[in-house]
Amino acid sequence: MPMPQIGADEVLVKTNAFAINAFDISVRNGVFRNSVTLLFPFILGSDAVGRIVKVGKNVKNYHVGDDVMAHPGLGAYAEFFKVATAHLGPLPSISEPYEAAGLPLSGITAYNVLVHTAQVQAGQTIAILGASGGVGSLLVQMAKALGLYVLGTDVENAREHVLSLGADEFGGYDSERVRDKFSRMADVLIDATNNGVGGVAGVEIIKDNGTYVSLTSLPTERYTRPNVTFKQTIPNPKYLDSDAFFAISLMIRNHQLHVPVSQLKPFTLEGIIEAQNIVEHNCTDGKVIITL
Repeated sequence: MPMPQIGADEVLVKTNAFAINAFDISVRNGVFRNSVTLLFPFILGSDAVGRIVKVGKNVKNYHVGDDVMAHPGLGAYAEFFKVATAHLGPLPSISEPYEAAGLPLSGITAYNVLVHTAQVQAGQTIAILGASGGVGSLLVQMAKALGLYVLGTDVENAREHVLSLGADEFGGYDSERVRDKFSRMADVLIDATNNGVGGVAGVEIIKDNGTYVSLTSLPTERYTRPNVTFKQTIPNPKYLDSDAFFAISLMIRNHQLHVPVSQLKPFTLEGIIEAQNIVEHNCTDGKVIITL
């Protein structure tokens, strides 16, 4: 493929590592084929870390040689990618060199859901369904950093992991009835389960006048809770990635946030196929990272 050509407000980044996300697999499987037109050949990859090798003429705050984390939205499965500075953040100081590669998409999603969509406030009780997943694990940590009381649910064998992230209580939905255990306890509920499968329990966990946010589909049972506000996460260009990156970096510096890295795979076709299979079938408790 030719080297990407950058615009005046963009930079060219030499890739160091990128994460495999469920979003990539949805695009690969044609989930959005009726709403989004792709021009082939199409390079997947919505987040990465790397070093800037070229800057556009209007770029002032970044320079050649800067190490960055980026959310280009596409094109990260490559040795070089271009990205606008609005979707960049300085690479935070992290002991695990590839940890930041798993931050952009999941971290931005978690931050926007909590701050913009749910508009959480310190002292509230929040329930996070799918609390050990890529976004769920960051939601738990960010919610604690923002001063909330966290109820986490996931499969029973994720109990210790979710509690280690800072959750105050845990419910294993394959070992106990979490809808009864946490009945009407949550001021805010975030459903981060695949395809919104946590919705059946979620509608029983949320309080009257609470806010229920789904990262995917809203539960059909929502009509039984007319006093609950139901919201679906929708990307909004008003929410700047750079703002989320600033908050994420601050939480990292304060030791309030880290990204569990489950596996590192090589930048080969076989490595990426294997990594996507791991993510697609939920065979991991952390991020799967491709290293170059």
